[in-house]
Amino acid sequence: MRKIIKGWKHIPGLHCGSTSLMDVANYYKYPFTEELCFGLGGGLGFYYTVDNEMSPTHAIHVRGPGMEANFVSLFGKDIEDWKYEPDSNKAFNTLKQFIDRDIPVLIQTDIYYLDYYNSSTHFPGHIIVVNGYDDEKGEFYVSDTGFEGYRNVSYEEMTRARVSKAKPYPLENNWFETDIGGSEFNMASSAGKAILRNAREMLHGVNSIRGESGVSRIKSWSDDVLNWASLHDWNWCSRYSYQVISKRGTEGAAFRHMYRDFLKEVSVVLPVLKGSGLIEMMDDIGDVWVNVSDRFKYISELESPGDEFNSARSDIHQLYEYEKEFYKKVLTVFDL
Repeated sequence: MRKIIKGWKHIPGLHCGSTSLMDVANYYKYPFTEELCFGLGGGLGFYYTVDNEMSPTHAIHVRGPGMEANFVSLFGKDIEDWKYEPDSNKAFNTLKQFIDRDIPVLIQTDIYYLDYYNSSTHFPGHIIVVNGYDDEKGEFYVSDTGFEGYRNVSYEEMTRARVSKAKPYPLENNWFETDIGGSEFNMASSAGKAILRNAREMLHGVNSIRGESGVSRIKSWSDDVLNWASLHDWNWCSRYSYQVISKRGTEGAAFRHMYRDFLKEVSVVLPVLKGSGLIEMMDDIGDVWVNVSDRFKYISELESPGDEFNSARSDIHQLYEYEKEFYKKVLTVFDL
């Protein structure tokens, strides 16, 4: 049997999660931009992970948890988080059943096992949308971020990609249903809720399978980065930080400029944002992230780090102060 979701169209984007949400929203006749989907999902976050069994041993992650569930909840859907299925055969059949009902499904994968990436590095948690399958050819059809059209993924390849145990985010056939068709949606109310939720989560911290995300983790990174000079993989830790900030779908500034554009877009329905200074503050924060990225790229290309991590520490601490002030200002602007 061969099945492709009728009316499905992929719009290439920058980040896997927000592009997937944009595709889903447009499929259900909500003409949303990627920036809007990212902001409505409360996409800002920050993790700092230290684990000597990982490569690199010290890693950052700049997107927040729960973006997909946060986004769908704004349509009145009671879906708290991703679902997990330890039985790969059951996960396989469940996926096909949703496709048969013309419901696209978000899944998390490790690009190391997706042949079209030809990646020598594990990157678990990468989100793609499954929109069809072909039993005769033994393959799924998927939509993936910046790729045009569909990607063909064999059944065997898909199974491996969905159960990768690579750190820091081991997978267990993670999937997310997306049936938001026919839901009522109020942009002003939804955008306001999303901005407040993201600010609270960054200020107070939120736990997920990756650990804790929040502005305090930026300070943890600042406090620890001087120790990187003595790491056996200091250059890879530095290069990976640069890549995460600038090269992995973040629009070059750890998603902060993407969030700035979200704020600009919703300011049309949220007049309180105009004149609040929040848009300008997020623009400045994004610029500092670019500086930090450039710093770590430079360090990664040195034969020895010398005292360069001292400068990096100063830059990161500035980020911590700027972001903390931004989220506090959000609560003030929205009278909380």
